[in-house]
Parts: sequence; C-alpha cells; structure tokens
Amino acid sequence: MGKGNQLKKESGLPFRLVIKIASVSFVIGLLLAMALFAEPTQNRNYDQSQKRTDLTLVSHNPQTSSSSKNLDHTKDLNLEFAFKESIRYFERKPKDSKFRFGGEEYTNEEVFRSLENLQMIIRDTPSHQIQNEIKKHFIFFVLSPSDGLPTITGYYEVRIYGKNKPEGEYQYPALSPPKSDLTISENPKLFLREKWSQKSIWEKYSKPIVFLRLTDLHLAQLEGSAVVETETKEKFRINYAADNGQNYISPSVYLEGICPSLKPYHLSNCIQSRPKEVTDAILKNPRYIFFEKESFPKKQLNENSFGPMGSDGIRLVSFRSVAMDKQIPLGLPILLSFQSNNETINDRLVFVHDRGNAITGAGRLDYYLGSGDGVEEMANNLLTKGKVILLLPKKQKTKNK
Repeated sequence: MGKGNQLKKESGLPFRLVIKIASVSFVIGLLLAMALFAEPTQNRNYDQSQKRTDLTLVSHNPQTSSSSKNLDHTKDLNLEFAFKESIRYFERKPKDSKFRFGGEEYTNEEVFRSLENLQMIIRDTPSHQIQNEIKKHFIFFVLSPSDGLPTITGYYEVRIYGKNKPEGEYQYPALSPPKSDLTISENPKLFLREKWSQKSIWEKYSKPIVFLRLTDLHLAQLEGSAVVETETKEKFRINYAADNGQNYISPSVYLEGICPSLKPYHLSNCIQSRPKEVTDAILKNPRYIFFEKESFPKKQLNENSFGPMGSDGIRLVSFRSVAMDKQIPLGLPILLSFQSNNETINDRLVFVHDRGNAITGAGRLDYYLGSGDGVEEMANNLLTKGKVILLLPKKQKTKNK
C-alpha cells in the first residue's frame, strides 16, 4: 500500500504533533464505509507493531460483507445529531474567524461548508462510492504521538440521586460558580477542594444546587456532568460550569491496597467499609468543578438531542462525540478505529466536541459513550490504542494566470 507524502511538523503547537497525510487508497475507503455506519461491525485484530500510516487493520470489503449489506446510515440519528452540533458550533462563530493546523490556515466558512458537504455525501452517496466522493474534498491527517499509537479512553454521563437539603450521607453540595468578592485578596474560584468542603466557605461564596454523596459528587466532577433525581422526583442535569484551575489527582493514588477496586464508580462500595480513607483520598484531589443546573424540556426528546454540554456550548452525542487536546480544533470530524470487545463502540466517524483536563497531546482521545445501565463499566474498561484520523477540507487550487 502506498504511504503517500509524510510530513512532520511542529505547526506552532505546544506538543510534538506527528502529522502524516495518508494516501486515500481503497483501504481508507473501507475504513470510511465502516465508520459511517451506526450498526455494530465485526472486531478486527491488528498488530500494534504496524507503522502508523498502515491502515490495513480494516480487513474486509464492505461491498461484499454480509454485515454491511443491509445497513442504512441515513437512519443513524446519533450521526445526524452529531453533525448538527458541529455545524451549529461553526454557525455561531464569526464567518471570518480562522485557525491554523498542520501548516495550513482554515477559515470558519471553509470548515462549515465542508461539514455540510460531508453530511450530504454520507446521506446521498451509495456506500461503494463514498470513498471517491470524500477524497475529492478532504485530506486525511493521521494524528499520533511520537512514541506510538494514540491512547483511547471512554467517559460517560453519571446518573445519581440527590437531596434538596443536607441529610445523612448527602452532605456534599454540587456548587454553582462562586461570586467574586473584592473584599478579599484571594479569588474564591481558585480555592482548593479541601476549602470547598467547609460549609462556612460555600455558604459565603456559592450556592448549592443539590446535595450528594461524596463519591457521587466525585463521579460527577470527574465526568463533567450528571443527571440527578431528588427525593421529590425532580430530575435535572448538572453541567460543568467552571473549575479552580488545578490538575486532577485520582483517589486511587492513595487507595492502593485499601479498596478492592480503584475504579471511580466502585468507591461508593469501599467508602462503606473504609469511610475515612476514601473521604481523605477524594479530598486530597485539589481540582474542584462547579456546575450549573439545567432542567429537562417538558417535551420528551431523544436523549442525544439533549445530551450533556461539552465545550463551547456543543452537546455531546453518544458514540459520536470525543474529547481531545485543545490544539485540535473543536467541531472537526475524526475517523476513529480501535480494537474492542464491544462491537458497538469501535470504528466510527466521530466529532471533536469536548476537552478534558487530562486529555492532552496528539496521543489522547476520550470517547463519550452516553449514559444508562452498563455504560460506566464500558467506559471504565476502555483503555486501548487505535487510529485517529482528522478530516480537514482540501484547499481549492488557484489557477495561474
């Protein structure tokens, strides 16, 4: 297989980003055909010793595979919602805004039109012709760290129970961003978590939205949002609103050998037998997240049309949204492929809709897996290597006079 032109560029990015323009061969077409479908595809094993531009991890032809004959990607509502969120994001930005990536400058209008074009191609083009149409309009940038394949993890929306007033173990408030106080020299927004555990502090500078168990508050802050149901049967979402600027330290650092499982959603079991140790470990994390309350619309909508907020007002869509480093532009489409035992989550067309404190560098991607039963297990068990390909619009060639 031809490798095409290979580029290594710093491009002004703070991390060393390895960018390779992959040749748009028939193998890319196979990857695209798989990624665009909503239905599960067969798992594919690949040798991690392969070079990063080798996309032969896709081993079957979707034109002849029985698993793809009956697929209709126009009925994939998740994909439609994800496209809408990316398009709306660029619609909100000034048309003359620009960004640079991979040594090229792109206008907001260029990217906006390319997303509309990609959506139209997927809707209207037979699967066996999709590769030819997309290669006319897009360049494929293989993103990877200098030391190997990108690392892929998963995250999800937490569902928890809360109280309107502190009661029993529900003593920990999910707080709104603090009010500024010009009478003190220190900005309360920058207080460490330990300080926000003090009632005198949060009563003075903030307002509680709901009271939670400590382990549930930890989960909501770790994942960035949560659906909460209270004792009055009220159901609402708490979304990330601000943070204190500190880096996250996992409680697992302090709980090795104390809790049988160090996965975040298992800490609620461990805190029953070792309350002091688990409480101390959570409070040693200096990072603190503030929330805003969001009520659900009275008219019931599809879950993915009203998902949690990602970055810059983009709503997250299950199996179609990812969090990446802040130097990877928001809203752009990504071809994501990796080995997984769960057939519903790998080999997808996804979009950069979110950021994360720990999601830094070209070699990191966090995959949003939605909410509901079993999702937390899936997300916490997702730790793998894979292929991450950024789609950028091809520049129109200018004719020499």
